[in-house]
Amino acid sequence: MNMKESNHRKGPWPQHIIFTFLFLCTGSVVFGQQNSGISLDECLQLATDNYPLTKQKGYLNAIGENNQKAIKGSWLPQVNFNLKATYQSEVPSFDFEGFPSLVFPKDQYSFGLQIHQTIFDGGLSHQQKLTDQANTETEIQKNEVELYRVKEKILQLYGNILLAKENIEVLQSYANDIKSRQSKMASSVRNGLMLQSDLDELDAEMLKTDQKMIDVTSKLKVLCQVLSLYIQRIVDENTSFADLPIMSLEIKNEVFRPELKLFSFQQALLGERIKLSENKTRPKLSAFGDGAFGRPGFDFLNQKMRLYGMVGLSLTWNLSSLYTLSYDRNNLVIQQKMIDEQREIFRLNLNETLLQENGEIEKLKQMSLIDNAIIEKRISISKTKANQLDNGTITSSDYLSELNEEKQAQLTQQMHQIQLGIAIASVRITTGN
Repeated sequence: MNMKESNHRKGPWPQHIIFTFLFLCTGSVVFGQQNSGISLDECLQLATDNYPLTKQKGYLNAIGENNQKAIKGSWLPQVNFNLKATYQSEVPSFDFEGFPSLVFPKDQYSFGLQIHQTIFDGGLSHQQKLTDQANTETEIQKNEVELYRVKEKILQLYGNILLAKENIEVLQSYANDIKSRQSKMASSVRNGLMLQSDLDELDAEMLKTDQKMIDVTSKLKVLCQVLSLYIQRIVDENTSFADLPIMSLEIKNEVFRPELKLFSFQQALLGERIKLSENKTRPKLSAFGDGAFGRPGFDFLNQKMRLYGMVGLSLTWNLSSLYTLSYDRNNLVIQQKMIDEQREIFRLNLNETLLQENGEIEKLKQMSLIDNAIIEKRISISKTKANQLDNGTITSSDYLSELNEEKQAQLTQQMHQIQLGIAIASVRITTGN
């Protein structure tokens, strides 16, 4: 029996998707030690701890630390090594009357270092650090949002497992009642008190029940295997799954969803990018030194191989960046407004989901109050029909019809209890409490 999903997605998971995912992955997964019992909270925690995305938080932090070190390294002196040797086909020469001739060599050599040291960068590197830190926090929070969605999947699996186990129990009880009635009827048939066709009716119903048992047991096995994939711990049809709590839930207005925190981080990141674009327009001051060994050097009249050098200050200001600053800033402000709209849409959808889930809780509570009365009536009717069958006043088909209604009422009661627990857990997951 499928469970209605009550958080963002509506309706049960398509079983064929679960089956496909299982058979593709189950061969390569290594599980931990099997435990005899497990609860929903344990499954949620294990799934979060073992989901592959969990490791990415450490990777993102490592990348952020490396970026911070790289930005800090921009303040270190920038050193360039230069080696140059040239040969010219012609060079200038001077021959003045009364003066010795001056002829420059055609080969030139230069071996030296260039050093550049930033003195003031207009706060650019500091702002780059803040921007990269905000970007790292945003990426980590995106990871948290994806991890949170795993909880919805685990709740769906857990609820379907509980429903399948209840279905099996009811089918087993139904089978036991049929077996008991078969024994009594077999004796009556042998004594000629009842017809063989009545016994055949029970035998056929028993076979149908066996088929249903095979179907539900198979689905339960697959659901347990899929849950094992997520939590990295073996659970099967023999594992004891704790019931979902159905105590009264006080609905909190405050929401702690990771998506809301992500919106805040995205807004902060855009704010840092606005500051970064402004810092890029500021002038930059640096010192430089240029030293070499070779010729001709800065004095081209001196053609000896020698050391020579130059030091100085450099002030640069990219005025063209001022042209596009306003456009860049406006685009980032527009993106901030878009994030505000996305936050409002998320809250609207969240409130809609909460209204539906709270309505589901109230509906299930009211239906559960009637379940006990229905079961009492069905048990009374089944007992009456059983006595009439023993007396030969009704057929096996009539009895089985009423017995099936009794078991279906019991299953419906348990289903309502499980669905109520799922609905309460869904509210907690939806609000992030």
